[in-house]
Amino acid sequence: MKRLAATALLGFATLSLADAKVPDCAPGKLSEYEKRGAKGCLIGDKKFSNFQYRRGPGGLPSDAISLTPGSIPETDDPGILFEAKWASASQGSFVSYDVKVEPGGKPITGASLEMQFGQITGTGRATVLTDLCPLDGITDGCGSQKLELKVVLSADRAKKPLDNVRFKESQTEIRVVTPVDVAPGSGGSVTLHGFMAVFRQSLASFDYSARTTAVSGSTGRSSSHPAKLSSP
Repeated sequence: MKRLAATALLGFATLSLADAKVPDCAPGKLSEYEKRGAKGCLIGDKKFSNFQYRRGPGGLPSDAISLTPGSIPETDDPGILFEAKWASASQGSFVSYDVKVEPGGKPITGASLEMQFGQITGTGRATVLTDLCPLDGITDGCGSQKLELKVVLSADRAKKPLDNVRFKESQTEIRVVTPVDVAPGSGGSVTLHGFMAVFRQSLASFDYSARTTAVSGSTGRSSSHPAKLSSP
C-alpha cells in the first residue's frame, strides 16, 4: 500500500512539473495570447505573459491582430511582430503584457520599436507608442526608469519609423503598454499593417538597428525590406 501511494505521489509530481512547463511562443492571434494568462510563453530566455487588450472606439477586435514571435538573427534579441490592418480612425486601443527574464537568462537593457508596413496619403497619420515600466515586485509605479518609445507614419517630415531606448540599469522584468492611434485626417488616408517590438539584451545590440525603414512615403508605396524575426 505504501509503495502504491508513493508511486501515485511521484506520478502526480511528474504531471505537475509537466503542466508547469512554459511552452515556446508560437504565431497566433492576440485573443489566443490573452488566454495564456500568467503562464505565458517563452522566446529564448524571456517569458511573455499577462497579455491584455483594450479596444478603443473604432479599434480592431483582438482576434483580428496576429502576433509572430521570434528573434533578430544578428543579435538574438527576442521580439514580437504585431500585424493587422489598421485603416479606420481609432484612438484609445492598447495592448499590454509582461516580459520576464528566466533564471540564468540575459537581462533586458532596452528596447526598439519599428513600423513595418503602411500606406498614407494627405493628412493621414498613424502613431504607435510603447511604455516600458520596470517591475521590482515592490511597487506598482514605474519610477525614474520608465521609458517611452514612439514611431509615426506620416506624409510630412514628422515620419519616424524606428525608435530605440535604453534603461539606466538592466532589468529582469518589465511591463509593456502599447497604444495604437490611427487618424486619416481631413482629406487623407492611412493604413498601418504592423509594428514590431524588440527587447535588447546588451548594449552592443543597439549598434545593430533596422537599417532599412519599413514605411511608405506620400506615394503610398511600402518598403520591401523591413527588419525580420527568425522563429524561436
